[in-house]
Amino acid sequence: MRDHNPLAWLTDRATGKVGRWVTLALWLAVAGVLSATAPKLANLYDNKATTSIGNPESVQAQNLLNRAFPNNTGIPAIIVLSDPAGLTSADQTAANQIACWLLSDQQRAATHACAGFTYPQARPIGIGPVVALASLPQARRQLVAADGTTETIIAALNISSSDSLSIQKAIQQMRAYTDTFAGPTLQVRVTGPAGILADLVDIFASTDIKLLLTTVLLVLVLLLVIYRSPLLAALPLVGVGWALAIINRLLGYVAQARLFPVGQQSTAIMEVLLFGAGTDYTIFIVARLREELQATADFATALRATMHGVGEAITSSAGTVILGLLTLVLATLGLYSALGLVLALAVAVMLLAGLTLVPALLSLVGRAAFWPFIPHVQSAEALARAEARQGRGFWGRIAGFVTGHPIVAVAGSLVLLGALALGNIGIGADFNSLSDLRDATPATEGYHLLAQHFAPGTLAPLDVVIHLRDGGNAYQQLVAIDQIDQAVANVAQVAQVTGPTRPDGQPPAITPAVLQQDFAQLPDALKQAIRAGQVSATGGTAGPPGSSINPQVIGLYAATVAAISNDNATVILTVTLNTDPYSAAALDAMAPLRATAIQAATQAGLGPTTATVQLAGVTPQLADTRAANQRDTYLIVPLVLVLVGIILALLLRSLVAPLYLLGAVTLNFFAALGASSLVFTHLQGETGISYATPLYTFIFLVALGADYTIFLMARVREEAARRGLADGTRVALSRTGGVITSAGLILAGTFLVLTTLPLRTLSDFGFAVALGVLLDTFVVRGLLVPGIVVLLGRANWWPGKLTPSAGDQAIQTGDHL
Repeated sequence: MRDHNPLAWLTDRATGKVGRWVTLALWLAVAGVLSATAPKLANLYDNKATTSIGNPESVQAQNLLNRAFPNNTGIPAIIVLSDPAGLTSADQTAANQIACWLLSDQQRAATHACAGFTYPQARPIGIGPVVALASLPQARRQLVAADGTTETIIAALNISSSDSLSIQKAIQQMRAYTDTFAGPTLQVRVTGPAGILADLVDIFASTDIKLLLTTVLLVLVLLLVIYRSPLLAALPLVGVGWALAIINRLLGYVAQARLFPVGQQSTAIMEVLLFGAGTDYTIFIVARLREELQATADFATALRATMHGVGEAITSSAGTVILGLLTLVLATLGLYSALGLVLALAVAVMLLAGLTLVPALLSLVGRAAFWPFIPHVQSAEALARAEARQGRGFWGRIAGFVTGHPIVAVAGSLVLLGALALGNIGIGADFNSLSDLRDATPATEGYHLLAQHFAPGTLAPLDVVIHLRDGGNAYQQLVAIDQIDQAVANVAQVAQVTGPTRPDGQPPAITPAVLQQDFAQLPDALKQAIRAGQVSATGGTAGPPGSSINPQVIGLYAATVAAISNDNATVILTVTLNTDPYSAAALDAMAPLRATAIQAATQAGLGPTTATVQLAGVTPQLADTRAANQRDTYLIVPLVLVLVGIILALLLRSLVAPLYLLGAVTLNFFAALGASSLVFTHLQGETGISYATPLYTFIFLVALGADYTIFLMARVREEAARRGLADGTRVALSRTGGVITSAGLILAGTFLVLTTLPLRTLSDFGFAVALGVLLDTFVVRGLLVPGIVVLLGRANWWPGKLTPSAGDQAIQTGDHL
């Protein structure tokens, strides 16, 4: 009995004479309390979590480096000075002044190149170690391009990567100061990981409001076209806006308590999903209510009947989406796992709004909500004529064609979708985080200058990290370390390797064996002074008076400080590749490079029991990201298909229908992704598709596509039981076509808004989902699925039987939808 249905009980209370006021008061109270007490989400974003890749070797190696070299753990900011005509002495003076501005007072006093400079403003807070020609002249080969046109200064920001606002402030200060040195030909840019992060913060700060306003405007225009009623057009926007305000406050509490990470990218997708899904829920409610008002004079009765008819359908729809999103929690990559809980919470709140807030608002406004086209009770003859007109409409003609020519409809759909799916052939995943910025920014401009004048690998060198176990001393293993250095340098994709025995990447002037003995003879006090920065790399002090220590040895020891940790247990070999460090070729090179380093270490006497050899840096992390992305895909895709299949089997009471429905939605995914890939690569000139786009797109297309499938198939079952399969399918398709198409256009339009963002991951994802929703609306649901239904006949419902039941009423969109 409906009286025992909890959803019917809830919607009846929300639309009652007293209950509607109580409902609105509760929603208003919750929004007010949260607005007054909840922390501001914008101050609590955890964008670091979205970049997490779990705990693979590259992360372990980076953590080891952070412990072994605590002063080098900052996020690098790279200042690029470039003059196409060649750097002049004035340009070098400018570079020296910028570098000295970044140094501490003690470092400036010890650096000859800083003499005579004045600084109109203090350096940014959080500046760590600085690598520059002014303070480290022996690094000229690494800091100055071979053509003499470009020089770099590297400053580490000792600021947590999760504190994006502090990083943004530091980069802004650096850019404000360095821009004063730019001239007619001298270009100065601040780039590097810190520069990219600052640009991302700027982008999200400027696009949050833009994205929201664009989405609202688009939905409003589409709703005005669909409804031709200003109040009905405003209704979904009020419901979604109210829910969004509450969700943002709830996420503020979540972020503050660190229950799960909340990033800006997640909230950008959340806004789009809420407006799309929330508007769809309202469309189904209003469509059913309009039909009920043509048969029922009392508005309250019609509204209760409407919510009884669509309440469980909307709940099933939202539940499918929530389950699909929750599978992302199992992902290794934070890009996925950080998204799942945020969106699941948002959809759950939106579902509650669709079941209570929206019907309560409708109850208050009454029939006036449809002004100026207010529906009135129609006679049986008028309803019959309306049904006949509907059969002659667009979807009526499509339905007639499909039921009359099911083989043509199915074959044509498969050919079209299959042809679009071929667009995936030859398209690779792009892991270059820099290319995620579609528009030019100071960081991308700086990287392009580096790419033009330095070898490709200098954009992001990687490290071979050698850690000696059980108190091992790297200064006693220089011969073995040099053998590893040489072996790695011989790998085909490697351009240069620098380390303690080859600080400039060239063969050592003193053999490692002799160097090892010379270092052992240095006084401990001198070694400590060198590590404390009291002795320069050029051997400014040679030890106690009367000592005969070779200044060259002192200089070589000073050069090892950056490559050997204070406890002498950890060694860094810095590797520069001869190819783009973000390319697939570079990622493919990581496994053989790692194997070569481990083999060389073993042959040199540093086997697994003596030392660990790992890779750290951007390229190894991207290689591990690619592996994790593959694992996540292989885990989540089948899990989503199984979960959605179970939901479809339970709702449709069939084991056959879910199989071809899942097959259809999967083919639709490949078609949307293939067509999108062709657009991205051939029209937009991208090198590939963002690696996150496929899984993002799959989750949303399968989960959202299942919604419309449930509505259609439930109506097909109902009508077929009354009219026969062919005629029932025709009526079901013609009656659901207009409403579901409206919902599909709204949903596609909201995701298309993401293409206005200057972030390629979100833009590509938004385009692919929008295209997939349109293909699902017009091809899959309009031609393919109804055609298969007609061809399979009563086998669609095996092992169930095609008979009307109360369950049908619970999952279909209504007698008149």
